[in-house]
Amino acid sequence: MTVEKLKQAVGEIRNCRQDVIDRLVQFAPTDSLLFWGNNDELIKKQEQLWNPILNWANREINAKYITTRDLNVPEQDPYSLSNLKNFMENLSDKELAAFYLAAVNTKSELLAAALVLVSVLRDWLKKICLAFCGIFNDTLKLDGMMFFWSLINTFKDLGRVKIGRLAANTVLMWAAYLGSYTALGAALTAAGQPMKLVGVFDLLFGRSAADLTALLPGGALGTAAPAARGLLLAWFMLPLAAMWAATLLPERVRGAVNQATQAAPAEESYLNLLPQADEHDRAVFLGKYFGLENKEYLQRFLQMNRDITILQDYSAGSNATTMLCMDKQSTFYRKYAFGADGDKLAEQIDWLRAQQDRLPLCEILRTAREDGCCWYDMTYNPQAVGMFRYLHSNPVEKSRRILREVLQTLEEQLYRPTARAADPAAIEKYIETKVDGNLKKIREDRALRELVGCDTLWINGTEYKNLNRLDGLFDHARLRELFAADPVGTIHGDLTIENIICRTDNDGWYLIDPNTGNLHESPFLDYGKLLQSLHGSYEFMMKTPRAAVQENRIDFQLTRSAAYDALLAALMEDLKQRYPRAQVESILMHEVIHWLRLMPYKLAKDRKRAPMFYAGLVMVANDVADFCEGKEGKLC
Repeated sequence: MTVEKLKQAVGEIRNCRQDVIDRLVQFAPTDSLLFWGNNDELIKKQEQLWNPILNWANREINAKYITTRDLNVPEQDPYSLSNLKNFMENLSDKELAAFYLAAVNTKSELLAAALVLVSVLRDWLKKICLAFCGIFNDTLKLDGMMFFWSLINTFKDLGRVKIGRLAANTVLMWAAYLGSYTALGAALTAAGQPMKLVGVFDLLFGRSAADLTALLPGGALGTAAPAARGLLLAWFMLPLAAMWAATLLPERVRGAVNQATQAAPAEESYLNLLPQADEHDRAVFLGKYFGLENKEYLQRFLQMNRDITILQDYSAGSNATTMLCMDKQSTFYRKYAFGADGDKLAEQIDWLRAQQDRLPLCEILRTAREDGCCWYDMTYNPQAVGMFRYLHSNPVEKSRRILREVLQTLEEQLYRPTARAADPAAIEKYIETKVDGNLKKIREDRALRELVGCDTLWINGTEYKNLNRLDGLFDHARLRELFAADPVGTIHGDLTIENIICRTDNDGWYLIDPNTGNLHESPFLDYGKLLQSLHGSYEFMMKTPRAAVQENRIDFQLTRSAAYDALLAALMEDLKQRYPRAQVESILMHEVIHWLRLMPYKLAKDRKRAPMFYAGLVMVANDVADFCEGKEGKLC
């Protein structure tokens, strides 16, 4: 296979890429490696030479190819062929061209052998990198893995860089530098300040170099002739003037210059695909990458985000990841999850599509569902912000109006049309799993064991009853009776402040990130989520980096705004006008349960801050207990 043939194939594939992939998929059942002999000696050699190749293909492509010992073409599993097609669709034009030529000319043997070799060497090097980084502490280990990750991806990108043009640009750049330094030295000499090239370097980059300070008294040119000092000043200022003048050129001219000098194709983007989550998540991802763990997950992640740039992580308190991304055409949000979380995300997509005619919802641009993976893209609008930001950058009355409009729309368009009778069995299961189950997890967790055992907790200097002294709040008979009067119907399920998106240009709004599959689907769960934000200060806690724990004291810097207080008062007033006191009490209990449901996630994903969220649970539970007992408090 010559370079000329490869170049020709690349050009042809750009025009008929999908046809080539389809032909290769059709060719797959006739691959030579699938046809085995009947002679024992031959079979032994085939097992020795072909099995490693077939095993590699089955592992890397996630397929299971069927072999035969006669000349009849074996019928292959459609799932395997589909995965092969996905594998080829994620190849670049050059990679696909090489794959096609190798398959046609060698019937896959040489290509597969080469792939095996590359795969073995790659895996070996990854394990060496992980072992080396493992010598150091966690911080240095992460830095080392990030370095090797960047190095690996840099070498991958080199294949798409126009090396000749890059080399030419580099030579021209240094020629310009040296020419400029030589010209400066000659000009200074002519102006009465003798200066060779070495002297220019010392002037600009030596120990005493300080740019324009060389012109000041005591500087290298402090006593030089005015002409020499003027020349150095001009040398510094002219490039700045030239760059400013370049901005005045017509856009067409500037575009042509950029295109003529760029060393990489305009359509290529060189990305750092590392998840933009916290350091723990990044370390886990890189540990799996270099440790060769869960290759399927890593492959799916890299394939999914291959042609986009990840700008910022907007993930909150769920197992799905939300990133602000951009591609060649636009900026958008991408939300994705794997495994069981991917199945959950698929349900979210179904909910959004089912309710799009009822409610103002985020616009879905693209979706994809594969085995073990789900993602979708949402429209990005710089004029659309979460209500947390909107509330703190606009008069509170605007947020009050939007919140009332949200609740009224949900009531009229969603809750009432889907209303149904409460299910006692669902309520019972809800209490058992969300109350009893989560209380048990909290009590058994080692990180909270000492705190949970205390009768009282001092939180930021104020004493509160611990959960073990609020048993009446979680009494089954009481909760069963309370929830039996709840209205039931289709709900959003995660109506936090941040999931209400406000438009700054037209005062409109829409909802994002519903949570499906709730055992007890009552609108009161949505109200409880709003209270988790406005009463429990959840968003402020998420912005609090740490908490100090000593015996039964938990201290953290919690900043709560007056805007939150005002919106909480407006919400409580609205709920008291709309519902009798017993139902308001039910709403408040659902807020407490939301905090209970939050704790196992925080204990698993954010253990250092878990005591702070436990403190939030305790404070909320005390306020709700006071309300239930008719005491004056924050909620009255």
